Amino acid sequence: MTQATAGMRPHALTRFSTAGLPGAHRIQLWEEHNARALVGLEARTLTGDPLEATELNLHLPRLQLAQVAGNPHLVERTARNIAESPAEAVVAYFALEGECFFYHRGGCETLRPGQAILVDADQPFLRGFSHGLRELALKVPRRTLSEVTGRSGLSKPLTFSFADHQSGSAPAGALVGFLGRAMAGQATDWDALEESGLALVRQLLGEDSGPAGHLAAARAFIDRNLGDPQLAARRIAAAVGVSERQLSRIFSASGTSVPQAILAARLDEARRRITDPAAASPLAEIAGRLGFASPPHFSRTYKERFGISPAEDRRTNTSR
Repeated sequence: MTQATAGMRPHALTRFSTAGLPGAHRIQLWEEHNARALVGLEARTLTGDPLEATELNLHLPRLQLAQVAGNPHLVERTARNIAESPAEAVVAYFALEGECFFYHRGGCETLRPGQAILVDADQPFLRGFSHGLRELALKVPRRTLSEVTGRSGLSKPLTFSFADHQSGSAPAGALVGFLGRAMAGQATDWDALEESGLALVRQLLGEDSGPAGHLAAARAFIDRNLGDPQLAARRIAAAVGVSERQLSRIFSASGTSVPQAILAARLDEARRRITDPAAASPLAEIAGRLGFASPPHFSRTYKERFGISPAEDRRTNTSR
């Protein structure tokens, strides 16, 4: 078992892995970890091989987040689990890799990468991963759910798409972006990040999320469409479900404009790729893939934002 702490607040990232544990005890230790860190479950492998699984957890004041990967196995939330370890929460699972089947009282759902399911964790269910999995999870305690939506739970599981560009996928896609940033430690203001996540939960459930939810969904849509040279306010507003005028007001209240937010997101992603020692794509190729009109425009705006040219930034970081 490995456990490491990182972050800038008491609610730190922790990591649990079955790697290196005795094969006969892996499932028991995995079950004990999940009962403490997320949701109590019973697990078993599908092939007879030892369980290979890793979970990264982050506890914020009102939300619990996880990133999970594993080889083929089953997990079941039984009546005994619920009685012994009540979750008092709903949980959303976002499939990144691997197909999953989900049995519940009302039937069976099949989830593929790019789909998510929101479930009441105190109702029995069975999940199976015949080809393994990589997923993100968001646990919303009932008290938090009641505060932000007025609901105490869910009568049946709800499924969502987050991988396409249709308007209905915007809140789920934004939540994936929220989870990804949080699990990567990419936040300078954790309280603001959590508020954004709560607003997106409201939006996912069809509640009025207010400007915070629309802003988070808009930023997530921008992040998923950086390579589209036609990305503009009209497309973003349609995806988020607001008018262009309202979208402009929302961004203005946050201290920027829609075009400025698009440019900033493109430049931030460009810098991430340029300063990655393992990346070797030509600068012109990076500019083209991120929707910049031309290499000179890319270089000029990059230097204006970061005070250094793309080429100089790459040399500085790759020479270390």
